[in-house]
Amino acid sequence: MTSPMGTRKFLHRLAQAEKALQDQSVFSPDCICFPPNEPPFFCFPIEADVASSVKCSLHGERFKAQFHVYVAKWYREKSAKVLRDRLSAQHQKAWLASFPPALWPAEEEEIQDGRIFLRLRDGTRLLAFPPRGKNAQ
Repeated sequence: MTSPMGTRKFLHRLAQAEKALQDQSVFSPDCICFPPNEPPFFCFPIEADVASSVKCSLHGERFKAQFHVYVAKWYREKSAKVLRDRLSAQHQKAWLASFPPALWPAEEEEIQDGRIFLRLRDGTRLLAFPPRGKNAQ
């Protein structure tokens, strides 16, 4: 039978080991979390919503939500592939868990009223950005 003191020591050692692995960026094969030192970058708020809807079976929330800053179209076009290719395998695995290649990358569609939609490969349209300007409703 294990004493309460022995259990606490074991739990403390286990917590230390988990922290050491996290510090070394060693992830379980089942983990689909974004690495803490490589948070996800989203061009549209809808992408953050999609990614946050996917939960890690081990940890639940996969990243901390961040304030969204507008991203210019020229940067959106360049950033996706360049950034994703330069990030760690864990980041890429986390990204693909949210944005499977069968559906993403989405194609941008800008409507005359300024709304921007993302058309997924299966034809689904997501409102990515509401109308802009003073006449927008």
